[in-house]
Amino acid sequence: MSYEEKNQEENGSTTRDDALPFHKLLSYGDSLDWVLMGLGTFGSLLHGMAQPIGYLLLGKALNAFGNNITDLDAMVHALYQVVPFVWYMSIATLPAGILEIGCWMYASERQTARLRLAFLQSVLCQEIGAFDTDLTTPKIITGISGHLSIIQDAIGEKLGHFISSVTTFICGVVIAIISCWEVSLLTLLVAPLVLAIGASYNKRMTVISSLKMDCQSQATSLVEQSISQIRTVYAFVGERGSMKAFEEQCEKQAVMCKQEALVKGVGIGMFQTATFCCWSLIVWIGAVVVTAGKASGGDVIAAVVSVLFGTM
Repeated sequence: MSYEEKNQEENGSTTRDDALPFHKLLSYGDSLDWVLMGLGTFGSLLHGMAQPIGYLLLGKALNAFGNNITDLDAMVHALYQVVPFVWYMSIATLPAGILEIGCWMYASERQTARLRLAFLQSVLCQEIGAFDTDLTTPKIITGISGHLSIIQDAIGEKLGHFISSVTTFICGVVIAIISCWEVSLLTLLVAPLVLAIGASYNKRMTVISSLKMDCQSQATSLVEQSISQIRTVYAFVGERGSMKAFEEQCEKQAVMCKQEALVKGVGIGMFQTATFCCWSLIVWIGAVVVTAGKASGGDVIAAVVSVLFGTM
């Protein structure tokens, strides 16, 4: 621990377990990185809007089939009015996808390189006593490789995908309300159930993954210490103690794996069950709306698919 960090702890201004604010995740970006992230955000917005717009065009195409089922010329004419927009959307999604993935990943690679250098400089500035207590070799290796790889993934694909998903949700809700507001309101009522199940599943899986990583780090530390100090282990007849400690960590990791399998199975099952139940209710209400003549079949399908896939 450095002298500045000691002073900060004595003054009570910071603690070791403080969570890092989200904006600090991008604090190592320079002007070029911000330009790349801006282009990546623009690509994510376009890519996110493409999916619900595609569902809207699908509804228009279904209406062209259903409303002109007895008139082939009118059906073809109606489809000709929809097909050009599909071409425009397909042409726009190609550069949008390139900008979303390429710019975000390149910006994350540049920032992660600076983070690795800053991490190494921070480790080298610590006092010698810290390497005997907190800064063990496995923790340093895990931090500079595993943890920073997670940060790189978060800045790169995850952040771009998050912006794209939020855009898909907002655009899907707007298109659903425009297409058929009755079905869209019902979908918005049942969608939180699906979201709650998915959020609970992801939260539990995150906790289990963190515990598994801790057990793996401790097991790696035990192996590293035993091998690096093998003469001391033999001198004090500590083979059984080392094996027992390693076995305990492996048992903890096995328990975490069992819990992960159980949570994943139950979570995915509940998620699919809730999704199919919502589908059945929404389709039934959509059939009632179409029968009453308040909306067409294509508009109902566009509204249902836009909201459901937007929330997922």
